[in-house]
Amino acid sequence: MTYIIKNAKIATMNPAQPLASAAVVEGEYFAYAGTEEGAMQWFADRSETPDEILDMDGKFMVPGFNDSHMHYLHYVKAKFGASLYGSTSLKEVLDRMKAFYSNEYDKESGLWVSGEGWNQDFFEDEKRFPNCRDLDGITADYPIIVMRTCFHIGVLNSKAMEAIGLNRQTAASYGAYVEVDENGEPNGVIKEKFFDDVKGMMPAPGIRQLADKMEETQKEFFAAGITSVQTDDMLYIPTGKEYELLRLLRDDSEKGLLRLRYAHQVLLPLPADCIRFYDEEGLDDTFGNRSYKISCVKLLADGSLGARTAYMRKPYADDPSSQGIPIYTQEALNYQVLQAHRHNMAAIIHAIGDGAIEMCLNAIENARRTYPHLRPRHGIVHCQITTPEQLRRFRELDVSAFVQPVFIDYDMHIVRDRVGDELTETSYAWRTYIESGVHTSFGTDCPVENYNPMRGLYCAVTQKSINGDGPFLPQQIISRQQALYCYTAAGAYETHDEDVKGLIAPGYLADYTVLDTDLLECPDEAILKAKPVMTAVGGEIVYKQ
Repeated sequence: MTYIIKNAKIATMNPAQPLASAAVVEGEYFAYAGTEEGAMQWFADRSETPDEILDMDGKFMVPGFNDSHMHYLHYVKAKFGASLYGSTSLKEVLDRMKAFYSNEYDKESGLWVSGEGWNQDFFEDEKRFPNCRDLDGITADYPIIVMRTCFHIGVLNSKAMEAIGLNRQTAASYGAYVEVDENGEPNGVIKEKFFDDVKGMMPAPGIRQLADKMEETQKEFFAAGITSVQTDDMLYIPTGKEYELLRLLRDDSEKGLLRLRYAHQVLLPLPADCIRFYDEEGLDDTFGNRSYKISCVKLLADGSLGARTAYMRKPYADDPSSQGIPIYTQEALNYQVLQAHRHNMAAIIHAIGDGAIEMCLNAIENARRTYPHLRPRHGIVHCQITTPEQLRRFRELDVSAFVQPVFIDYDMHIVRDRVGDELTETSYAWRTYIESGVHTSFGTDCPVENYNPMRGLYCAVTQKSINGDGPFLPQQIISRQQALYCYTAAGAYETHDEDVKGLIAPGYLADYTVLDTDLLECPDEAILKAKPVMTAVGGEIVYKQ
């Protein structure tokens, strides 16, 4: 099918032609972008007529949004549990879990009772984590897990601890990853690597059931204008089925069942994981197709700021007893990054604290020195707390920044207490990254934050929270054009698709969204209310209001 889009304000993200009013779509690709007269001439030159003319009535059109880092499968799996987002007290968390257990939980499913999204900083009563005694009050007969909004902290009831063999005798072997009470008994709170291991041990729906749910859920993303995601899912795939699900989703994409363009950021935290991935499974970033692919290796270097597990160079300003938790020694992180690099494959590393970011930059520098003839597109995910010297090294080492601007909605209220004013002023440095030439792409870390791109766009161009607090760091405010680029074309670069995706230009995939609001000219607050009215993937309309 070949059709014309006309009477639109098109932000093309193409520096050679930033704006257009019309485009021609031929099959999966844009064949022309420019004026309506030019579009009609395109057909006249071929002695053809368009199959359809879409009149956009002056609406705003951009390339489809590309979320450069999220956890899509985690978002999907959360639909099997309770939502704890927005809870304003510990009591509300427990009440929601009780209601879910009583009214929705299928006791024959074999699944754990689960809930996620609470944040103790928003509690109006006790600002503490839940514990096993709290959860045992819901049920001691079925395993329960509740996950903090950062997904670096989880809490288990006694039945769940029993299921995984966590008790007084075994707790000490996990060190800082398991909290214990004054008697040495685990209190149910688990952190970071051990928490990740538990997520992998939990019973899960079958992979065909998961795939079906993932394909159903893509409709929500199309309605938000999102046509591409880059997603770290390995922790949320049933243990032993990881590569089976990858191949199933690839096959489903080729059948047209999975239309959302899906780039997998494959978590390989241990040397044994690398051996299986590269040697036993024979995989790398050539796996897949333009709809479903493996794009990079994912690593985790630290935790979260809200939980004080982000690893800092110096102790936290509001807790001098802690610097957070580094997941690796420098030697171990160097090894993991080097394994990706020697396969000419990018490693992107979760790092929030300046201590973790320093370790990541050192590991990437070591890899580039060891194999200087290879140039994979390494990156750091989140990269929140930074020093001026670290910002300089991003550019020197050609390290990409995978940024979630919406994080400031919460972080602006805690970061100065956590790390002090001086370090805060050189953090969340999106404008610095962009203007110094660092490849900077935007995402949400969904389900840590809502996947709606408008929230991140608003935070990026205002440095304000969603309810209007701020500006937080006015020196880091970026332009509307820069923000849109980071949410579209910049993400395509990170999956090696910059020549086929992310622009509205001839030869590029016709992934686009049409909105009811001009995101370049509207008042700041109107960004949050902007709604897609149409979304297309490969020229085919997959959402229409």
